[in-house]
Amino acid sequence: MRKLGWIVLLMVGCSKSSDKPPADQAPTATAAPAGSADRAHHRKHEDRREPVIADAPPLKLEVTANGTTSTWGKDSFDKVARYTKGTDGEARDVWSLRELAHQLSGPAARVTSVTGEDGTKAIDVATWNDATRTPLLHTTRRGTLKFRWADANGKWGESEVKDVARIEIAQ
Repeated sequence: MRKLGWIVLLMVGCSKSSDKPPADQAPTATAAPAGSADRAHHRKHEDRREPVIADAPPLKLEVTANGTTSTWGKDSFDKVARYTKGTDGEARDVWSLRELAHQLSGPAARVTSVTGEDGTKAIDVATWNDATRTPLLHTTRRGTLKFRWADANGKWGESEVKDVARIEIAQ
């Protein structure tokens, strides 16, 4: 009987109370425990949940090759074959960055870095030449460009650079 009493006491002590305050009490703000982060703030941004911007800015990308800077606009992108469907089923324009570089800057062109909102991503020679991966640039619902890699089966990896504004090319 004594053991049963301890078990009941242990169960009552370990049970979790409701996280919701009673209906007649307003929730109060409390400080987050030290070292914890605001998880909502750090969630991965997914533009596919945003509405399409009808009057998105014109497509443009600043390109630096051999010390010379130029801008690729819609007319430049229109010269290169594109895909019109992403892996998430959304209609979007997708280009192989390798094809863009080769057709617009020459067959020996190699992108060495991609710069955007979240910094610069360097691309080494081995990664660029890896035939099992395709570097992709694609439009977002906000009218910006995003950089990511696709594997040999066409499956997209995580985005590496958002709001791409500039690339560097070596020849």
